[in-house]
Amino acid sequence: MISRRFAVLIVFSTIVLPTARIDAQPGESKARPTLYYIPHTHWEGAVFKTREGYLEMGLPNILKALRLLKTYPDYKFTLDQVAYIKPFLERYPEEEAAFRRFIAEGRLGIVGGMDVMPDNVKPGGELFVRQVQYGKQYCREKLGVDVTVGWFLDTFGHHPQMPQLLNLAGYKSFWFCRGVPHNRLPSEFHWQGIDGTEIPAFWLPGFYGLFYGPPRQLPEFAKFFRQRFDSLNGHAQGAERAGLAGVDVSEPEGYVPPLIEQFNRLAESPFTIRCAVPKDFEAVVARRRGAQVISGDFNPIFQGTYSSRIELKQWTRNLEGLLLNAEKLSALAEWLGVPPDHEMIWRAWEPVLVNDMHDLASGVMTDLVYEDTVRGYEFSKRLADEMIETRWDSIAARIDTRGEGVPIVVFNPLGWPRTDIAEVEIGFAEPGVNDLNLVDADGKTAPVQLLHADRDSDGGLKRVRIIFLARDVPALGYSAYRALPLRIAADRSEAAGGDPLNNIIENEHYRVSFNLATGEMTGLFDKSGQWEALAGSANVVSREQDKGDLCELYRGLDAGSAPPGPDRRNSATNTPGRMERFAAGRCSRSSPFRTRSPMEVLQPESGSTRVCAGSRSRRSS
Repeated sequence: MISRRFAVLIVFSTIVLPTARIDAQPGESKARPTLYYIPHTHWEGAVFKTREGYLEMGLPNILKALRLLKTYPDYKFTLDQVAYIKPFLERYPEEEAAFRRFIAEGRLGIVGGMDVMPDNVKPGGELFVRQVQYGKQYCREKLGVDVTVGWFLDTFGHHPQMPQLLNLAGYKSFWFCRGVPHNRLPSEFHWQGIDGTEIPAFWLPGFYGLFYGPPRQLPEFAKFFRQRFDSLNGHAQGAERAGLAGVDVSEPEGYVPPLIEQFNRLAESPFTIRCAVPKDFEAVVARRRGAQVISGDFNPIFQGTYSSRIELKQWTRNLEGLLLNAEKLSALAEWLGVPPDHEMIWRAWEPVLVNDMHDLASGVMTDLVYEDTVRGYEFSKRLADEMIETRWDSIAARIDTRGEGVPIVVFNPLGWPRTDIAEVEIGFAEPGVNDLNLVDADGKTAPVQLLHADRDSDGGLKRVRIIFLARDVPALGYSAYRALPLRIAADRSEAAGGDPLNNIIENEHYRVSFNLATGEMTGLFDKSGQWEALAGSANVVSREQDKGDLCELYRGLDAGSAPPGPDRRNSATNTPGRMERFAAGRCSRSSPFRTRSPMEVLQPESGSTRVCAGSRSRRSS
């Protein structure tokens, strides 16, 4: 069944008012301002190393942070990502008591509250919700803390529904670096989402490692901090400001705390350095008045990552649907008295959540890491398939499938009635079965097509894969069909919609034509309105030149993804970090392709066949 979809383009304007610094706000020091120095480490889930490789590299950094917390009473440190914290506590259980004590004292800040620092643009919204559920539950139950600091320092862009989602998830702030339209934004403002929800936003103009790696001698140390403090003058909205000190898998700097004490004792020091966690600075900003409100989309950046390693995006989307189906079947089975297994469900979700990390979801990794990522997906799929199989068997056992022929049960896991294509494989042990007829629960014949058939030497059917249209399957319910064996061939003239020789497919609503050499859709005729919807070719592949925002190893990143003004084209100098208009071209591949969302077919041991609605893409030559 073909349905129409309409694309709506919404352009969000960025509201940027004065960029001049406000001198002092209520609650801030009027004599000597404070730099809220926030040591942290950004754990890379997997890019150049596998997940385990980065754990081996990164876990000792947590040990050092704890040692500094024990040594210096005024020292504070910030950690994110449950996928980093959980393995540490599992491998160093003797440190758990100190870990929890520093959290309770407010000296060890836990931010993010998710399994990883996710990509929030490309994956589906369901994954974002699962990130919050999994991460926040662990932090509450294991660490005794409700995480309210949204921490997206390295995420590749942010869509404008984030303020609403973060607010609903209990977050009170949004810290980020990438995706701003230009370098003149304030570092503290309120980000307004598309529904009007606002959340305090903290943009880091100098990136998340601005104050990392200072010199070890006091004169050079003081100069380093003064220069970076002053670099925030055009962005800070008060006398006080925040500066992060940490880079990818970085080791806490043990030589810095004594130098901070010496710097603060200098009479000529223009500001005081205070070791802090993000909530400390958030409390200062919360006392200010008149925060600017900025709405819009912090995109695009790294457009090439939208399709890089496309197989990973397909894995993510397919598993998102598969795991949701497993959850729904588990809930229905529990309602029928089958004990739940929540631990197994989260065990299946966790590798998918890890692979939702911004670098992995974007497909920017080495081949070794790519292969390890796929193995994680395969593990999740095995668990999901097992849960679907066992839970469906417990449900199917309660369905009356007695009667003539082969029973087929189509399950719809969606929250609304569905009419869609279903595929299933069935077999016949009786000799002389040349064809089959499909009927619904009311005995009415349903159109059916044979996709593939294995036959005996006498021409009789042994095994056959069929496709049919399952109509009006109830929400979170099922419809029953029966495949009746026939000794003569059935007339399928009505079942085959369209003319394959003329590259046309149709149903009662639409007639669609294609150019199989290019994959173009050449016609879309609406039968109800008797009008042709296309004025030209559709389904045309576009290409877009990706400038990113300067992705080079061991070099800073430009914050802006496009120049200001209405014309966003690159200049003749091809300035890095600016977006170029895309040019459209046609796919030159000669092989045809198609995508479809069939219902997934499952075969129970009881002999009945059930179909689980899901989302799947496939190719046919």
